[in-house]
Amino acid sequence: MRSDLRNLIREVLAEELAGMRSDAAVPAAPQIREENVSILTDGDLAAFVRRILDLGNDHKSRAEIEAGRHIFRLGSKSMSRPSVTPHDSVASVCFNRGIISEKQIRRLSVGITVVKVTKNVRFTPLAQDELRKRGIKVEREKT
Repeated sequence: MRSDLRNLIREVLAEELAGMRSDAAVPAAPQIREENVSILTDGDLAAFVRRILDLGNDHKSRAEIEAGRHIFRLGSKSMSRPSVTPHDSVASVCFNRGIISEKQIRRLSVGITVVKVTKNVRFTPLAQDELRKRGIKVEREKT
């Protein structure tokens, strides 16, 4: 009876391990990163241009943009901020999904002061440290 139980356990473990190996062998689909951009003022446009130039300096980011894995969308009315006067202008960037790393935060333009995120976005601890260090405020979408 004991040997039957051991054999059964071995069979179950072998099946589970084989299933785990086959799951690991499936390549992950390339992750597409969407970035909402709100351009309401000349300051917003200038900040966006600086952001593009910064991304162009990083070969990986540039390749992702060229391959269509990093796309830009005009922010919807729900993500756009109200009209502000030029001296109150706030440069922002928006992330719709995924896990945001420290490297992504470091790539943000110097003028970025606000990061707008949807509820599905998460930050790594190092990214949170970088946000605090640079004084960047995080605005999370309520819905």
